[in-house]
Amino acid sequence: MSTGFEIPSHEALLAEQATVQAKKFQARLLAKYSSYIFPGQSWREPRGSAVVDFVRPIIGDAERATLDGVLEGLSEAKAGEPVKWVDMGGGRALPMRQLGSMPDFKQRLKMTNVDLFNFGLEGVNPDELEYLEGLVPGMTEPEAEPVLITDNVETVQLPEPADIITSVEAMQYLNNPLEAITNWYNQLADNGIMIVATEHDWASWIRYNREPGSSERDETPAKHLLEELSRAGINYAVTDESDWQSGVRPDVDPNRVRIMAIQKKPGTSLRVTKPVTEVWVNPYNFKAAYYEAPTDGSSSTVEVVRTDTSTALGTITLGNIS
Repeated sequence: MSTGFEIPSHEALLAEQATVQAKKFQARLLAKYSSYIFPGQSWREPRGSAVVDFVRPIIGDAERATLDGVLEGLSEAKAGEPVKWVDMGGGRALPMRQLGSMPDFKQRLKMTNVDLFNFGLEGVNPDELEYLEGLVPGMTEPEAEPVLITDNVETVQLPEPADIITSVEAMQYLNNPLEAITNWYNQLADNGIMIVATEHDWASWIRYNREPGSSERDETPAKHLLEELSRAGINYAVTDESDWQSGVRPDVDPNRVRIMAIQKKPGTSLRVTKPVTEVWVNPYNFKAAYYEAPTDGSSSTVEVVRTDTSTALGTITLGNIS
């Protein structure tokens, strides 16, 4: 494997992703976001997960966990102050548009979509626009549109700390996914939460460069990240699937994480200590990022750093559930 990988320039990234994203509609709705984050919750008898347990202090005794329920719970915790919600790689931002067209929600949210492109609603045919308007009247109007920041989600700098950061179906296109995770965590308000969710096991696409036949192939950056969060007492939850029908919670393999939720611990930040050495792209344009492997006695790939800043969001307490 080559060790001379260089993160592409912004212009090169735009050119690459313009081709990749042109084949996609960029139009996941709020219900789809919730199904990615909380698998099994939309079934007739909802099934739990570690991530459902993680947000339970926020959503209270709600029968089902949904993203809009989490946003509503955060709003109640902020006692009238708008919840600052940032979606990383949000495409057409339809979930934000849905909530932005609901008067009771619009006043409680300050929404920002970060994406390389301004997709807007251009290219959406009249029948699709009519369907969206029928779903939630007003969601195709300019008033429902969130603030857009056109930038690389891995390195974007937000104008203010976020109460919640989401990333749904975006991790597979990133050259430096660990840099993205640390960047998002560091821009959360104290006690804020970030949620990363995809349809596939994104953690399995984050690897170390190892010599063939190495006995340490079970050691991965994702495994070491979770260990570092645990050592620092940072609340998180990860899962690959919902609980089984019997109620048993399946064991979590750090290499098979699809959904990860982390709460910002006041006075902490994260940093990546190892470079990306190679990025491999499959025929579906998913990227596998390979990091320099830590040697004996060297630092973890992602480190928790103590800071002195404290801008507390509230007193929401979440459990460290994995």
